[in-house]
Amino acid sequence: MTEAASSGSTTASTSNENEITTVKISYPVIMVVPSEEGTLQVQNAINDYLEGKGEDVRIELEAVDVSTYNDQMDMALAGGEGVDIYCPFTGLAAAIATNQVVPLNNYLENELKDTIALMGEEWLKPSTYNGNVYAIPCYKGVILEPYFICRKDIADALNFDMDSIKSVKDIEPLLTLVKENYPDMYPLVPTGGSGGGNTLMIDYSLNGVQGYQIDYFNYGVCIEGGDLTVKNYYNTDFFKESCAVAYDWNQKGLIMPDASLTSDMSTDLLGSEQAFSVITGYGYVPESVEATYKSRCNGYDFYAISLNKTLMTSGSMNVNWSIAYTCENPSAAAKVLNLLYTDEYVLNLVIFGVEGIDYVKNSDGTISYPEGLDMNTVPYTAALSCGIVGNMFKQYALTGNTDPKDVEYMLENNRNGQYSAAFGFHLDATNITSQCSAVDNIIQQYQYSLLCGEVNPDEVIPQFVSALESAGLNDIISETQSQLDVWALENK
Repeated sequence: MTEAASSGSTTASTSNENEITTVKISYPVIMVVPSEEGTLQVQNAINDYLEGKGEDVRIELEAVDVSTYNDQMDMALAGGEGVDIYCPFTGLAAAIATNQVVPLNNYLENELKDTIALMGEEWLKPSTYNGNVYAIPCYKGVILEPYFICRKDIADALNFDMDSIKSVKDIEPLLTLVKENYPDMYPLVPTGGSGGGNTLMIDYSLNGVQGYQIDYFNYGVCIEGGDLTVKNYYNTDFFKESCAVAYDWNQKGLIMPDASLTSDMSTDLLGSEQAFSVITGYGYVPESVEATYKSRCNGYDFYAISLNKTLMTSGSMNVNWSIAYTCENPSAAAKVLNLLYTDEYVLNLVIFGVEGIDYVKNSDGTISYPEGLDMNTVPYTAALSCGIVGNMFKQYALTGNTDPKDVEYMLENNRNGQYSAAFGFHLDATNITSQCSAVDNIIQQYQYSLLCGEVNPDEVIPQFVSALESAGLNDIISETQSQLDVWALENK
C-alpha cells in the first residue's frame, strides 16, 4: 500500500495528498485477463469517481489469472509485501493459521457497517474464529438447486407428465421410457468433464432441505438435521441410498456406462443427441436454466425441474475477502472493501469495465458487449468473476449470462434459506492432518464409482468404511465431535 494514488490514477491535491491512501485489490479473473491499458482505464475511472465524492481512498486494480492466483498471492504474502485486499482461495482457516489475514472486528461498526447491514451478521459466522471475524463473504446466491434437465421434444413425444416429478426418484419412469423408445441414447449422463471424479448428483438431490439435511464438514464426517452427533458420512443412510439408487439405475441401463470416468461434457452429449438428461446444480429460475441449455446444446428445447434446495452451511460461504497482514492501513482497506459491496458504480467498474468502451446498456436494463466485440476483445472485463467479487445483487445483468429475475430469485432464496444446525462451525484439522490426508485418498479411490452406480454398494460400502476407519476416520470423528461440542456451548 502506498500513501499516494498509483501510477495513472487520480492524484490528491497538495493540501491533502498525505491523507489519501491507495489500496490494492488483488482479484482472480476467469478465462480472460484484462489488458494493462484496459485495467488502468477502469482504475482511473474509479479514482476520478472517488475523488469527486471526496473520499480519502483510491484503488489499484490487480487482475490475476485464476489459474495462478493462489500461487501469486502465497508468494507475495511469503515475501511480506504487495497484498492489501485478497481472496484466500486456499482456505480461510489456513490463512488464519499462518497469520496471513488480520481480524476485521475493529472495522465492523464503522468502515464495514453498511456491508454488514446489507447481508446481516449471520453471514459472518462462517468467517468467525475464536471470536474474531477474518473475512467478508462474497454476497451472492448461495442456495443452489439440483435441476433435472431433459430434452423437451423427447419428453413430450413420450407424453410424460412432467408435473409428476417432485424428487429425484420420480424421474426413473421417464428414464425407463427413454431407454425403451430411444435405445441409442443415454437416458442420464453426468455433468462430466472431470474424467475420474464425476457423480450423477443423485446424492445432491437426495440431500438438502427436502431431504436428509446433511452438513458435510469434509474428511468423511458430517451431521444430519438438527442432531449435532458427528457421523461417518459414508456410512449414513443418505450415502447408502444415493449409491443404491445409482446402482439400480445402472443395472437397468438408465445411466451412461463408466459415467465416473467420462471426460465428455453433458452439454456436448445432449447437443449431439447422445443423451437425454442430466442433473446439474443452479441458483437460477427454471426458465433461465432451460435457456442456458438450449444455447449450449444445438438449439434443443429443455425442461428444467428443481428437485430440492440446498441447506445454508458454512461451506456455502467458501468465497471470502480478507485484509492481508501486509496491508499498511487496514482501516482504509476496510473502506475499499465496503465499496465493493455497497457502491454500485465502483463494483460494476471492477466487474464490467467502463460504459461505452467495455459494455453498453440495453433498453431492458441489461448490458452487453459493444457491437463487434466480445469478452475476448474488449479492453477490460472481469464478468466471469461476478460470483467472486463483492455484491452480486448490485451487479449489472450481462445478456446471456445473468438475467435480472435470476438475481431477485437468488436473493429471495438467501432470505428464506434454511440454516444448518452447525452453521458457523469449522473443523480445525491441525491435530489430525495425517488422518485427513489418508482419508481423502481413500475417498478418491471409492466414492465416484459408488455414486455412479458402477459397483454394488452392498459389497463395496463395507470395504470403503473399513478402509476409512483404518486410515483414521474414527480419530477425525472424535476430534470433530470435541470441537463441535465446544462450539455448540459457545453459540447457545
